[in-house]
Formats: sequence, structure tokens, C-alpha cells
Amino acid sequence: MSSDNDAELAEVYGSSVREIYAYCLRRLFVTNLAEDATSAVFLRLVERYPSLKGKSRKAIRNWLYGTASNVIADFLRNARRQKQIGEALAGIGQGSSGQEPPGLERLDWPVLYAAIRELSERQQAIIVLRYFEGFETKAIAKVLGMAHVTVRVELLRTVAALRQKLLRL
Repeated sequence: MSSDNDAELAEVYGSSVREIYAYCLRRLFVTNLAEDATSAVFLRLVERYPSLKGKSRKAIRNWLYGTASNVIADFLRNARRQKQIGEALAGIGQGSSGQEPPGLERLDWPVLYAAIRELSERQQAIIVLRYFEGFETKAIAKVLGMAHVTVRVELLRTVAALRQKLLRL
């Protein structure tokens, strides 16, 4: 790979790694799994960079989130990792990090995470991308390879399902 590619990859990595790691952590709930997933995403970036070269920042960002969603789905299919995530969920919220946005310190994060965990992988991705990452539905559609209308409908259904789960808990 040329030094130009190396510099471009370094810039993409530097500007995106924290964001992709945060997304992985919000989906996997376990630090070491999120780190592994983030590494896998950026290894795939290195492998695929020649085909991404010249694309817009937004297109590369969408590719990174889409790849992260695929890596996370692979991780969630692994039974050992599912056990690790479940154990981590059981311990969430036992002390506030003090990093929650204003007004959310009253939110019962363990209950919310447990309810999100009960959703399908696709529903989890939509909720995390929309409410934790701030993506618009059009961007979510691109990241997940879905039609925009499908994402909008799925988001409404998922929020309703999540609300019902939270009312039961």
C-alpha cells in the first residue's frame, strides 16, 4: 500500500475509531468484545480500502457502521459471547459513570439495556443507531442496507415493542 493510502487510512481511523468503538460498546455491552469488534471493523477497512478510496466521508462512515453492524451480528451469534454480554448486563448501572446526558441520570440503565437486549439484532441496531448515535432514518437505511420506508416503519414498531417491554419490567 502506498504512503498516500497509509495517510488516508490513518486519517479515517483517527477520525472514526472512537465513534465506531462507542457503537460497538452500546451494542455488545462488554469492553473487550467492543474492542475486538472495533479491531475487526478496521481490519476489514484496510482490506477493502482500495474499493473505498475516493468515496465521500459520509459513504465511508456509513460503510464503517454497516461493517460494525455485521461484525456485531457475528459476535452475537457466538454463545460464549452471549453469556459474557448477559453477565455484563447484570452488572450495568452499579455506579454511575457521571457521563450521562443531563436528565438521564434518573434512567434505569440496566432495565433499559435488558429490554433492548430482548429485541432482535436488527431492532437493536436501529434503536442504537437512532437514539444513541443520532442517525437519521435515511442514514440507518444505508448502513443496514434497508429501504428508508422499512426503517421508518421498523423504528415505530421497535419503539412500541421496547415501550411494552419496559412497562413489563
